[in-house]
Amino acid sequence: MSNTEPSTAKFLMSLRCHWCNAESVFLRLGAMEVHQLSGARYTVSIATRELEQLWPKRTPRELAPEAPETIREVFSEGALAEAAGAFRLAGIGYRATVEQIVKERGAAGKNLYERITALKDLGASQEIVDAFHEARFVGNDAAHEALAYSAEEIADIAELIDEAVLVLYVQPAQRTQMAAQRAARRTSQKQAKPSGGA
Repeated sequence: MSNTEPSTAKFLMSLRCHWCNAESVFLRLGAMEVHQLSGARYTVSIATRELEQLWPKRTPRELAPEAPETIREVFSEGALAEAAGAFRLAGIGYRATVEQIVKERGAAGKNLYERITALKDLGASQEIVDAFHEARFVGNDAAHEALAYSAEEIADIAELIDEAVLVLYVQPAQRTQMAAQRAARRTSQKQAKPSGGA
């Protein structure tokens, strides 16, 4: 049985990472309810409504340097909005990032839906196509319906884009670099052998 109506509570939390031992400070806003169990025994339940990192300040996400500059710039603007807690703007920024990626990849179509879908014909996996459609939905909802997604939902969209950039830009660049290193090693080996050898 609840003795009080939910009230808003603020908590300052200090969390330490067990891996790197770094400390972070968060402000937690929650709806707090007190429930009487029996006699003088009570339980308190707190549902987190908002969690804000106070220190160190959140740094915006960045895409890998292998991604084209325009794509990195547009993503960076979405990431700035996300870090500031402006999740509608972040959704719009991440949608714009997808638009830049499909444009850079040369996908054809009369609208973003068709261009994203056309990526499949250009060698992109179905997972990337699906992820880009998710980003499109979120950006459209934010722009046209003023729908605000949660921090976790926006973070997921950013991570989906980051994973797609890994597959579309980073891994091919790494493979090209490895191929060049192997070719240089072969050339160096051939030049080091004395003439007349097999």
